[in-house]
Amino acid sequence: MKGIWALIKSIGKFIQGLGSFTIGFLVLATFAIIVTASNNNKRPEVIDGAVLILWPEGNIVEQAVYPDPFADVIPQLGNQSKEISVHDITRALKRAKNDQRISALALITDSMRGVGPSHLHAIAAAIRDFKEGGKKVYAISTAYSQDGYMLAAEADKIFMNPYGSILLPGYGNFPMYFKDGLDKLGATMNIFRVGTYKAAVEPFLRNDMSPAAKEANMAFLGSLWSQYTASVETARGMETGTLQGDIANMADQLRDVSGDFATLAVHTKLVDELAPRKTWRHALMKEYGSNKEGNSFNQIHFQTYLAATDHAQNHAKNVAVITAQGPIVMGSGPITQTAAETLVGYIREARNSKKTAAIVLRVNSGGGSAFASELIRQELVAAQEQGIKIIASMGPVAASGGYWISATADEIWAAPSTITGSIGIFGMIPTFENTLAKIGVHSDGVGTTPLAGAFDTNRPLSTMTKDIIQQSIEAGYSQFINLVAEGRNMTPEAVDTIAQGRVWSGVKAHELGLVDHLGGFQDAVKAAAAAADIERYNVVFYRDKPDDFKLMLSEILKSTIGLETLQPVFGSKISPLLNKALEISKEAEFMVNLNDPMGRYVVCMNCAVQ
Repeated sequence: MKGIWALIKSIGKFIQGLGSFTIGFLVLATFAIIVTASNNNKRPEVIDGAVLILWPEGNIVEQAVYPDPFADVIPQLGNQSKEISVHDITRALKRAKNDQRISALALITDSMRGVGPSHLHAIAAAIRDFKEGGKKVYAISTAYSQDGYMLAAEADKIFMNPYGSILLPGYGNFPMYFKDGLDKLGATMNIFRVGTYKAAVEPFLRNDMSPAAKEANMAFLGSLWSQYTASVETARGMETGTLQGDIANMADQLRDVSGDFATLAVHTKLVDELAPRKTWRHALMKEYGSNKEGNSFNQIHFQTYLAATDHAQNHAKNVAVITAQGPIVMGSGPITQTAAETLVGYIREARNSKKTAAIVLRVNSGGGSAFASELIRQELVAAQEQGIKIIASMGPVAASGGYWISATADEIWAAPSTITGSIGIFGMIPTFENTLAKIGVHSDGVGTTPLAGAFDTNRPLSTMTKDIIQQSIEAGYSQFINLVAEGRNMTPEAVDTIAQGRVWSGVKAHELGLVDHLGGFQDAVKAAAAAADIERYNVVFYRDKPDDFKLMLSEILKSTIGLETLQPVFGSKISPLLNKALEISKEAEFMVNLNDPMGRYVVCMNCAVQ
């Protein structure tokens, strides 16, 4: 009994201590908020001759999630990956090009994580445009991933740490296949699909990738890789095919330099100089001056630069930007999902605004619910019926449902590296009668019609039920084909020959007529303004409203006091094992969120590029 009381007392003391910490923290936070609020009108200063620091941390996305105040200091509790909008990066580079206070650009990619090919090309193009202003670019990372190196290749000089490395493995697609595992569980996967190349369901039917899927995947991956190598080789002044040859001979070349990746990078002309941080820091100090503390070069982070130079514009007309990012699902949802009701609300708000002259639908989605996709498309059609032009702008991925919502736009713009197409549809209903039988559990009974209990996953699907579902899937495919034919001014027969669930690169999609123009987001915005016949306009991004208190608290927690107080307690890094668990969790979450009321899905699960 004494042991129990001792345990209770210990728990009580812990709770009391936690409460004291919480109250103390809230008092400190409240005080800091008051101080911050009293200075919230002060803009950061851009010192003459500053070097712009492009240091993207985390995933590069269309629209970043508003920060969780605790995400930076307690990542184990929030598990929220850092995100940065690709539009913030390109906007900063465009603005700094002609800003006489900015003297150069320094690029650090060590903290950059996931980024889609078209986002990568967009940033590389923005760096090239910055250089056209007569300003130099320096890459100063310790090492370079494949994505990071494509950006670094645009630099006038590439530094790398003597212990760093560059590895360019190319693009691949290697999904997991579950047939044997499902067989062992006794699960029956009832699959209904249309399209020779609709490989989204293959992981549940096979243990390997089908020849048709390999053919289609190799075609679009090859196109993306050709664009990557062409970009790097052009930037570094290499002959065409140099990268491919060096990768093929990498083992022998590495042996020649005793396994030293850094030396190999210099020998293959990927890097200009191997140098510790002290060396390039002093070189930039000598060229561009020192900061106030005198311990580094004169610099300003690109996000600080944006905050210092943002000025509100209030033109008479708007080009509204509706972002469809992430899986397409029914209902409402956050910016990480293309939730039908949320997007429909944004579109309705935009089309009912007297200031809206045109709408740009910015897509980065591999699809999801067919029903949700159609709800979004119908609302876009309603805007068109009001005389508002709809311009679809495809980002890294606009496939399956992502193409469905774009198909009847007035114009479709895609990047050459956009992954698109995948015009097909499928349904999937697992039943577990064999799984239950393994443990001696069975289901039986009666119903008033042949369809009573038809979708009970404890029982096998009847022949009649399967027939009904397959007819529904075929009807859905026909609807998909017809709306693409309508939007692209093609015959259904012509669309069918290039549909069948096959995935295409933006370049090939343009050749096939699935895309009207090749170009980036800014090209689509200009096209929208031209279609609306306006010259001066605001670009308005529709999204959820930020919580001002949380944003302010986030800034406080990022301050020196907040980080030094909390990081030693909670730590600041997520373990590799936890990272992998989070990736698996996201995959599982995607499957759980497939909530189409008709059970019909337009999803491209082979659009992931590794």
